Amino acid sequence: MINDRTEEIKQMFGREYDLLQRSQKLLEKESPTKEELLEGLSDIVKHFNVLLTDAIKITKIGDASQRKLMKANEKIESLNEKLQESEQNIKELNTILMHYIKATDR
Repeated sequence: MINDRTEEIKQMFGREYDLLQRSQKLLEKESPTKEELLEGLSDIVKHFNVLLTDAIKITKIGDASQRKLMKANEKIESLNEKLQESEQNIKELNTILMHYIKATDR
């Protein structure tokens, strides 16, 4: 199962893994040319730009989701307070009714 998840992640980030491997091979070269280095750096910068843009979008989505969850949680807390108040009112009403029933039975 762990290997399945690892493979899924590798597929999801296939372009990143490919770029990483190409960059590592370039660094391992004994004497890369200036053009090879510039091309490699250019690829990394372009890809970093895409990743940064995606990270910003994901962060915005996460922030919006968090705000919605916090608002829903506030509403749940408010409704829970009202429910507790209603429960207390029912208990009080039940007590009054029990006294009334006892009083009218005599």
